[in-house]
Amino acid sequence: MDIIILIAAVLLISIFCFKNVPTLFAGIICSLVLIIIYKMDVYDGLLNIYMGGLTGFAQQWLILFTLGALFGKLLEATGGADSLARTILKVFGHKNISMGVMVFTAILAAAGISSFITMFIVFPIAIKICRKSNINRASVIAGYFLGLNVGLSMPYVPATSNILCASYFGTDVGAGGILALFVNVIYLVLGIIYIKWYEKRLAAKGLGYAPAEGCTEEEDDGGLDMEGRGPHWITSFIPMLVPVVVLNIFKVRVEAALFCGVVAIVVLQFKYIPRNWEANRKVMSDSINMSLTSIINAAAIVGFGAVVQNCPGYMIAVEKILSFQGSPLMISFVGTSLLAGIAGSSSAGLVLAAPVLQQAAQLTNAAAFHRTTVFASLGLDSLPNAGFLQTVRTVAGVKFKDVYIPVIFVITVVLTVFSCLLYMGLCMLLGVV
Repeated sequence: MDIIILIAAVLLISIFCFKNVPTLFAGIICSLVLIIIYKMDVYDGLLNIYMGGLTGFAQQWLILFTLGALFGKLLEATGGADSLARTILKVFGHKNISMGVMVFTAILAAAGISSFITMFIVFPIAIKICRKSNINRASVIAGYFLGLNVGLSMPYVPATSNILCASYFGTDVGAGGILALFVNVIYLVLGIIYIKWYEKRLAAKGLGYAPAEGCTEEEDDGGLDMEGRGPHWITSFIPMLVPVVVLNIFKVRVEAALFCGVVAIVVLQFKYIPRNWEANRKVMSDSINMSLTSIINAAAIVGFGAVVQNCPGYMIAVEKILSFQGSPLMISFVGTSLLAGIAGSSSAGLVLAAPVLQQAAQLTNAAAFHRTTVFASLGLDSLPNAGFLQTVRTVAGVKFKDVYIPVIFVITVVLTVFSCLLYMGLCMLLGVV
């Protein structure tokens, strides 16, 4: 019964997201429903648990969000975003922009860069290309999520999911390597085929570039400078490599790594920074406005997740999910998938499931178990109750209902769950269990 109640709550907040209800209202209303059902104290539930989750998320991520937004805005102000956009157009062509975005995102994600950082780096460039090529924003969102999931599920890379599973199961980041690479290739091919089909469908409907949600054409100033007057693409790309290098070599916090990227932009593109105070003030104020809007949209959903995890029935539901009977790989798939879905986060799903799954990992091939758990964490974590999706919606400037089912759900839920099942099936077929 507890599982049904929690799933119903997730469905309710999903409906609010599709109806474009402000996430703060949606989060409070859905939290209140759970609080009443479980007969929790209303004031404690809303003022302490919900607001605790919301403010905790904001406290943890506000500086990173602001630095990420500042990184993107600085690239725009100096012309670095235009330079990179022109290069991507030259390499991939106007008809393959989503593929360029996919490759770019996969490299950043595989390097261990936070999904939130990749979002702030990729979209300012991608949206400029959309406008120049008259491509719908949904197309690059599709490329972004395909690249993100490829990068996060790859073996041999320092992605968070890889590191977490290795620490719990006594494996390494290359666990299940060769077979996982094969499955990733299948996932990538299917994803590309779907995106190309979807792009043709958009074109057939005449749905090209449109201003960001809530903006008029006059307010949308994301035009692409094709004159080549800005910095060279190499000096624009280096600041993106700086956080990767600093994060992986010096092992500093992501905020410090991203700050180094911001400094790299200022140093390498100093001659292109606007020389009047008003323009620079606008860069800073736009960065703050973007980060605050993004973090509130995400934190409002995270607050709902905090209420879910504090409901009396939550741990009962977790125990029932993790007590599922079956093969070790199937236990990992079901348990990790459902917990990531309810929590709205792949990392949260892993943190909840992995300690309990350690015993199951000992009953089968640990490497196969590791990789199954990684794949499983990346599927249902993209249900509408995931705060990250609200941040993407804000930064990309789209309506949630316009991109969720045809883009996000198909690529990050359907195809990722299929990849996990394919990997498990191949392991059983090859006797790697």
